Amino acid sequence: MSLTSLRSLLLPGLLLASLAGCGTTKSCFDNTDYQAAVDRPRLQMPEGVSGSERIAGLAIPPVPPDVGKLDPQPRCIDEPPSFFGRKGVAADPAEEAVNAWAAAWAGKKPDAVIMLYSSAFQSPDAAGSAAYLDQRRQQVETGRSPSPRLEDVNVTTVGADKRVVTFVQRFGDDRVRKELTLVREAQGWRIVSERTLEVL
Repeated sequence: MSLTSLRSLLLPGLLLASLAGCGTTKSCFDNTDYQAAVDRPRLQMPEGVSGSERIAGLAIPPVPPDVGKLDPQPRCIDEPPSFFGRKGVAADPAEEAVNAWAAAWAGKKPDAVIMLYSSAFQSPDAAGSAAYLDQRRQQVETGRSPSPRLEDVNVTTVGADKRVVTFVQRFGDDRVRKELTLVREAQGWRIVSERTLEVL
């Protein structure tokens, strides 16, 4: 008899013997607790307690007479941060771009500053846009850091996709009034021209 034939005869017999072991010997698992289980009575609340103690402990405050006002009024709502523009008025997105430009300069982040200039940026001098932006990069990297907060910011809407923003930028005790012209591009608002109006 071949080895293959012997295997085909022995394998079914071994499987039957192993399966029969659970029925002929003791149980394959201890189920005495399961078989002895009885129905338990439902949990009852103690006498004198009605409903959930958690619900009973909650106190819902009364509705204030004027639901439009918070009491006390938080300072963050009374006086929004400067980057939101004038009090009670949401900042223009072009103004937000100028504030980001000023903050990146103050933080000595030249790449972030240069990123806010348009590829169509026109230099205010004859050296050309590339030379102007290289000079600005060096100024941000090694020059004096300005204040991150701009002063006396004014936004003029020239069209749906163009803004002129004037402001005062402070370098220590020195102050410079500048004008940036921004246009809306696919990546957001970008600077297309820059002028220094006066040194204060």
